[in-house]
Amino acid sequence: GTRPDALATAPHSVVLVGEPIAVSEARTWLAAQAAALVDGGRLESLALVISEVVTNAIRHGKPGGEIRLAATPKDDFLCVQVTDEGLGFVHTPGAMASEPGGGFGLFLVEKLTRRWGMTRENTRTRVWFEFDYA
Repeated sequence: GTRPDALATAPHSVVLVGEPIAVSEARTWLAAQAAALVDGGRLESLALVISEVVTNAIRHGKPGGEIRLAATPKDDFLCVQVTDEGLGFVHTPGAMASEPGGGFGLFLVEKLTRRWGMTRENTRTRVWFEFDYA
């Protein structure tokens, strides 16, 4: 496809501080990355997903720690990774209901993405999701 070329000159990652302002910063950054790739009507859904994932990174990560966002364009979808310095929040897709006070956040992530998951690396937690362009 031709879409991934649109990101060729854009930065693919950004580091934010694990504070509430990071949620809007993440939305703004990802919207800029995705604007040439994702159909306009889907940008609001992408904003919801990144808001939920970054909110969880803040809630479960090290206070004031680093949150790294990365966006990688694939042929039909955008792969987004959010890495924080925390112990993680949910171990498998489908386990969203087990978190007290979790609300609908991760349910939305599961419904609005192609697929998603979580990995642990040393002292970091990475949540990734694949978001269809159309």
